[in-house]
Amino acid sequence: MNRTTAFAVTTIVAMSTALGGCGAHYTLAAPIANIARTGLVKDRKQLSRLEKAATDGEIANMLDLDVKAKVPTTLAIAKLDSHCSGYQPFLKRIDADELEAWEKIASKHNDIRGVQPVSNLAIDNSLRAEESKLTLRALRVAAARLHCELLLVYMQADTQADHFNNASVLYWSIVGLWVAPGNTVEHKTVMQAILVDCRTGAILGTATGSGHNKTDCPSAFADIQEKKLADKTSGQAGADLRGGCDKLILSAVSRALAGR
Repeated sequence: MNRTTAFAVTTIVAMSTALGGCGAHYTLAAPIANIARTGLVKDRKQLSRLEKAATDGEIANMLDLDVKAKVPTTLAIAKLDSHCSGYQPFLKRIDADELEAWEKIASKHNDIRGVQPVSNLAIDNSLRAEESKLTLRALRVAAARLHCELLLVYMQADTQADHFNNASVLYWSIVGLWVAPGNTVEHKTVMQAILVDCRTGAILGTATGSGHNKTDCPSAFADIQEKKLADKTSGQAGADLRGGCDKLILSAVSRALAGR
């Protein structure tokens, strides 16, 4: 074997070994969409319902609370950005497709007359200094300005992974980068929502949604597949969340009608 051939063989073996070593599956990190951790809810009793342990007295008070929203009404919807430093939330724009999906949910209930997305324009910038950060109260005020008795607040979190699988040994060939499905692309989305009575600030219920997908593809198309998976998984999680929110809205409307 001449020197050139030996070098080529050594190079191929080295590349195959390296790529094969990267074929181990790395666990996809679990995304966290936790409204309680954002600091949005300040009231201890309300926070107890979301995350912290409540005292017996607080539990009794929550059970005795009889909240009936006034209907018919419009539903205010606020989406929080989950990529925020220190979990301090800020509003994220709800795109047209999401808004249409929420409107379909609202249309299923005769006493919900459409939806109103909460935007920064509805948040009062003249709030006192200690209230300058986005809070549930600020969102309630914004919803009241939109003449909405009910407020739905939700947030989304995503994680993704892209790693080599066993087919990546074929990447030593330039052609292999385009045809060998040596990359495993994975995406997970979770969502959480709370339904709030705007007048009292009482949390009427919570809902969650999730989606998880993965696929194998050539390295050359990994970025494209990541984008496709992100859109697909987000859509699944959103549909799952809206299913839960549909039940929350139905419960809130039923209670309101029963109190007439």
